[in-house]
Amino acid sequence: MMAEGNKHFSELQQGDIIFLDFDSTKGHEQKGYRPCIVLTKPLRYLNYMFGVAPITSKAKTFPLHIPLAPEMQVVGDVLLEQHRMLDLETRTFKFIEKAPTELVSECILKLKLMY
Repeated sequence: MMAEGNKHFSELQQGDIIFLDFDSTKGHEQKGYRPCIVLTKPLRYLNYMFGVAPITSKAKTFPLHIPLAPEMQVVGDVLLEQHRMLDLETRTFKFIEKAPTELVSECILKLKLMY
């Protein structure tokens, strides 16, 4: 499936910010069409599966919420506790921008603390 934006799922990179439909969900999982950050590297054996974390503009202070850089187009916080693996070959998404390396590094570091 081609993305709505200018990237195919096979071109996605760690740190890309995309709009993505998170449905279907249950319970407290983030849902709907929202921005997210790609957290996994493009690994051949993962093929079309990507680790992503949703971004919200209504964040509360929480150790696993990482604020986006002020110069970015998308405004809000990355919700690391909501990260998950998704098949981006079958979901429609739109590439928005690339996150700064420092932001990606902070997200990965905090994720490592969880595992």
